[in-house]
Amino acid sequence: MEKIYGINPVKVLLQKGKAGLEKVFIAAGRGGAALQEITSLARQKNVPVEIKKREDLDKLLGVVNHQGVVAICRPYVYADIDTVIGNRHKLLNYDLVVILDGIVDPQNLGSIIRSAFCFGANGIIIPADRAAGVTAAVIKASAGSALQIPVTKVTNLSRTIDFLKENGFWVFGTEAHTGKDLREVDFNCRVALLLGGEAKGIRPLLKKKCDTVIGIPMTEDFDSFNVAVAAGIIQYEIFCQRKRDI
Repeated sequence: MEKIYGINPVKVLLQKGKAGLEKVFIAAGRGGAALQEITSLARQKNVPVEIKKREDLDKLLGVVNHQGVVAICRPYVYADIDTVIGNRHKLLNYDLVVILDGIVDPQNLGSIIRSAFCFGANGIIIPADRAAGVTAAVIKASAGSALQIPVTKVTNLSRTIDFLKENGFWVFGTEAHTGKDLREVDFNCRVALLLGGEAKGIRPLLKKKCDTVIGIPMTEDFDSFNVAVAAGIIQYEIFCQRKRDI
């Protein structure tokens, strides 16, 4: 079983009625409207709620930033690639998938998933090896959005990019200093946004498959943006180009 923690992630679990939610633990003395809502939702879903000492929750999780609420549920289930492609947001008129080439920091992965969800991306594609997967820490960092947008794990990103191209996607890679200014790029197409890992960026083989390599202009001659920040900036530009009436 998996332990999901944090107010927003547990609330999303309860709101979405995810299968396999077995129990909710709440720290003794923890109050407030958010916890009352979680308790009420749990009762509505017939999910047992148990009060535990906060130090017991600390030991249970091995972390202390759980905000006094923990849910016990079945492990996270990844989507397939067809589900990701087909998950166009009902309010938007474009397709956007985010491909992550070796993001290893759970906080970065969670933040990228959160911005993708906020900007209406279809879903996220991550590699099966040498990269962070969707864990409780990632779900917490995503504020629960990792439970609301499909994430697929693939064994070969190169073949996945070929598959996306065959399905009408244009691949936009990212490069800190040599990429084309994203403000000059036309995103009026099916977009596959490829972001590289924290240390090495996009692997050369994958970069060769990109239709366009883009960058974010900066005022200072600095290394680069954090990958999660860059993901948010680029997705916002795509969002602004494609949808102006929200």
